[in-house]
Amino acid sequence: MNIKNTILPIIIFLSFFLLSLTGKTSQTEAYLPINNSLLADSLHNLLTGNKNDTLEFDAIYLSIIKNRRKLKQEYLPLLHIYANKCSKHEYHKGQIIAYDRIGLQYRFNSVFDSSIYYHNLSLSMALEKKDSTQLYYNYNNLGQVYRMQDLNVIAIRYFHKALKITEATGEIKISSFTMNSLGATYVVQKEFDQAMLYFNKSAAIAKKIDDKRTLAYNYGSMGEVFLLKNQNDSAMHYFVASKQLLVKLGSKRGFAVSDHLIGQANYALNEIEEAEKYFRKALIMHNKNKNTRYQALCNAYLGKIKTKINQVDSAEYYLEKAIGIALAIHSFENIILINDALFELYNKTANWQNAINALQQSHLYQDSILNNKNAQQLQSLEIEYETNKKEQQIKLLSIENKNKNQRIKLGIGLISILLISIVLGIYVQIMRKRQASLTQDKLKQQLMLSQMNPHFIFNALASIQSYMYKNDAKKAAAFMGNFASLTRSILNNSDAESISLEEEVSTIQNYLELEKMRMNSTFEYIINIPDEIDSEFIFIPPMMLQPFVENSIKHGLKNIDKDGIINLDFSETETQITITITDNGVGINSAQENKDTKHKSKATGIFKQRMKILQKKYNSIPEPIIQDLKHIGKTGTKVVVCLPIIME
Repeated sequence: MNIKNTILPIIIFLSFFLLSLTGKTSQTEAYLPINNSLLADSLHNLLTGNKNDTLEFDAIYLSIIKNRRKLKQEYLPLLHIYANKCSKHEYHKGQIIAYDRIGLQYRFNSVFDSSIYYHNLSLSMALEKKDSTQLYYNYNNLGQVYRMQDLNVIAIRYFHKALKITEATGEIKISSFTMNSLGATYVVQKEFDQAMLYFNKSAAIAKKIDDKRTLAYNYGSMGEVFLLKNQNDSAMHYFVASKQLLVKLGSKRGFAVSDHLIGQANYALNEIEEAEKYFRKALIMHNKNKNTRYQALCNAYLGKIKTKINQVDSAEYYLEKAIGIALAIHSFENIILINDALFELYNKTANWQNAINALQQSHLYQDSILNNKNAQQLQSLEIEYETNKKEQQIKLLSIENKNKNQRIKLGIGLISILLISIVLGIYVQIMRKRQASLTQDKLKQQLMLSQMNPHFIFNALASIQSYMYKNDAKKAAAFMGNFASLTRSILNNSDAESISLEEEVSTIQNYLELEKMRMNSTFEYIINIPDEIDSEFIFIPPMMLQPFVENSIKHGLKNIDKDGIINLDFSETETQITITITDNGVGINSAQENKDTKHKSKATGIFKQRMKILQKKYNSIPEPIIQDLKHIGKTGTKVVVCLPIIME
């Protein structure tokens, strides 16, 4: 007993120590004494306590970030307290990321001076510590702040600094978003060739890493460039492509902007009825999302449409509503557009005095924008000078620094592993029975995953093979590209006990694309993840949804020639993710009657075994619910699966 009491604290300490070296801090979050009903108070008590363990610091930070929507107005004060605690205990890593997050929140709140101040605090420390990854985020975030203030010259310089770091470190994946922002800034500067260059670069990276959201944004941005260049057919092509991607992602905010842009393209093509239809759809969503800038634009275009079709009273109503919104938010570009539309209306109705007033207002705001741009150029030069003074004091050697850190971590890691091996040699004798049971469950989980992966790969290969037999080289190549991405995901996740919800959805989406191509687009699918679910921070067991998606395709939609649909809807509780999979196929009862008795679903059998292990570990996980929709007068099958949220 004395040996046990002595060894256990040592093992816990060394385990936490190793985790701190590898950066995997979120596992400790499960041990934080947090009361969800009094979340802000719990976190505040933890921050004001006397503990100075950096591993717990990281866990508290993750809890603050993951619960930012629940914390509401308490979110920013807690970040400030966290930053002060890190400063007090000289935990520089925590300070750097906290200052950057504080700057980010001030930007969301449109408090730009404070945002710049805290981003620069983080930047100064990142320069001192030669933290190249953090420098990328600092430069990118500063670029976004200046861009929101129309300080485009300085924004462009910061975006280029961020991209320069990704080139030096080889981490090009994270640069896609910055390239899109840089392109958008060049559009404002009317440097369209430069804008398209960066949109295309960003889109290429987004395709490579299967980032459909960023790809959709790039398509929308490209369409706006073509619209500004009066290449309206090309603009429409990219706007529609953007919306199709956003529909698959279930991005309702994205729908509104897409419909708005499609409406603009229709207006430019003189397709007035279609334009009005899309602007009305967009306006409903803009009102719901409280997007005032687009509310003003929608009302302005509806006013222009009514002017064009000689509905004068309606035109004046929409334009007056638009100018009221634009003035309230000080959107000079919108005010100019609306006054130009008012001039067109009053000129058409021979209301000369109002027409002159509208024209004068338009010129007045154009002069204001020109004066602002001149002032911005001077301010940009001053900011650039101050920034260069800071940066020239410390030379960034990101690659050398990265290699040095790796050597230090490797040395410390080997020593730590040696110590743990010695301690575990004694501790295993005491904990043999318990450890054997846990190991057995873990091996079962890994064994069943290894059985599922070949089965999953076999189905994908069958999809590819069907086109190869038809000698359709182009589609076969497309299949191979998707299959390569799918295989990479499976190999990465084959030995993992948990993966992020984002990764699981990406794998399922890839599988659906393969099957959709194989079946000649006889079905569509919609994946709906509400905005409040942070899919990158939520971890679940891997490959649990594929058997049900496969059954929907192989059995439910087997004999459907067109208009098949599969819906995946996600919802979240404190401890579980619920996934509802619905199809409009023949229904499970009919599918079972017509099922080949020789065929046994290996994936479904493995799922049941894995679910038993999960239910043993997480007592609250219910059995999946499978319903034939015939009892409510519909066709198809509905499956409800609950999976535990695993604390990484």
